Amino acid sequence: MTLVVGSLLGFAWRFVDGVATSVSTHPARELTQVSSPIISARHFPQTLSDDVRINSVRRRLVGVANALPESSCLSVNVEGKLLVDVNPTVSLVPASNMKLVVAYAALKTLGADYTFNTSARATLDGSTVLGDLFIVGGGDPLLVTADYPSREFFPTFNQTRIEDLVDAIASRGITTITGSVVGDESRYDTERYSPNLGLGIRGTEVGPLGALMVSDGTLATSPIKPDQPALAAATEITRLLNERGIAVGGPPKIGAAAADVGEIASVVSQPLRNVIAEMLTNSDNNTAELLLKEIGFSANQSGTRESGIAAVNNVLMADGLTIDGFVMADGSGLDRTNRVTCRLLMEILGSDNGFGDIGNGLSVLGKVGTLRDVLMDSPAAGRMYAKTGTLTDVKTLSGFTRYTDTLAAHFTLLLNGKGVSNQGVYRPIWAALASALASVSDTPSAAQIAP
Repeated sequence: MTLVVGSLLGFAWRFVDGVATSVSTHPARELTQVSSPIISARHFPQTLSDDVRINSVRRRLVGVANALPESSCLSVNVEGKLLVDVNPTVSLVPASNMKLVVAYAALKTLGADYTFNTSARATLDGSTVLGDLFIVGGGDPLLVTADYPSREFFPTFNQTRIEDLVDAIASRGITTITGSVVGDESRYDTERYSPNLGLGIRGTEVGPLGALMVSDGTLATSPIKPDQPALAAATEITRLLNERGIAVGGPPKIGAAAADVGEIASVVSQPLRNVIAEMLTNSDNNTAELLLKEIGFSANQSGTRESGIAAVNNVLMADGLTIDGFVMADGSGLDRTNRVTCRLLMEILGSDNGFGDIGNGLSVLGKVGTLRDVLMDSPAAGRMYAKTGTLTDVKTLSGFTRYTDTLAAHFTLLLNGKGVSNQGVYRPIWAALASALASVSDTPSAAQIAP
């Protein structure tokens, strides 16, 4: 009996000591009342389970925290326990981790089943369109030609094929359009880029933006991306109509359809949850920016970046999330004036158990998306679902590591500072974090330990 009590006391000291040395910014709470013995047959199995499963992970995470550059934050939550929480309220540049905020606000504002509609409007006389054929953009960010994904480094998926709209037009028996194909982008404003972006980013990493974009505003027949995405869309649709034997009388142009011009065909996007999955997996900048404008259009009847930002802030405040230190300048995270805290991202991730629309939409370590070629030999490969982020001197990673079919740890790591975007700096930290999170397990459980 003495040996058993001694072992229990020894374990209790080890457990308390392990908790005391964990990294956390939360102040200690004074213990005012103990309603039952600290060591009891009722408490011991769960305590031992937590010690074996979680405290060993905590100790490994302390090592990761100690290796962080000064301008960084790291938070990890396992089963409601904040195992490490370094600089959680420091406001840092998030890079593409801003897309997590956009995803959260879009799901809240629009709903997971929301769809984008692109319509064709015209006046028909038998097989002839009298005057112009208007293609009215509904903000669908994944509207592409069938061959476009094959030309991308991260191929667009969950796309909407513009050929489906063209085929629907042809199915009406139309043979002639006396006027032009006119791209109507009036749903949103004509701000093509966030004003703070440099010339090296504009048109390559994002934009030009508009409510009617086909294949990110590119042309199949030219390497030069037009400054006006709606004109590029009208050009592509004219080409596709000609390929189907439909004669178009005038050159492609931009304009707005009159209210009395009826719809003759349309194409609808996949549900928003699938659009968000493409944005998060591929870190799709155009998708993020168009979603931000659609959030603004839905919330404030104004399809602008500023309207979207106001709506996002309102969503975060209404849900009681921590917005101190949050500054939003764009949706993609390319703007270096963006600021986010680890605490806000942890709250967003905490609203998704790792298996929801955000968790399921993330890239997968060593397998899929922007993480497909990263740490492929890590024990977390295939189990870590995360959003990457990269700018010069910025490297971010936030998401989940699944350890059962229903349980996942969630984490946020924001690295800011000179040289942190170099592989030699961030990769060892990522590798150590992934390895620590891969060691999370649901065994042994309290039930397995209990007599």
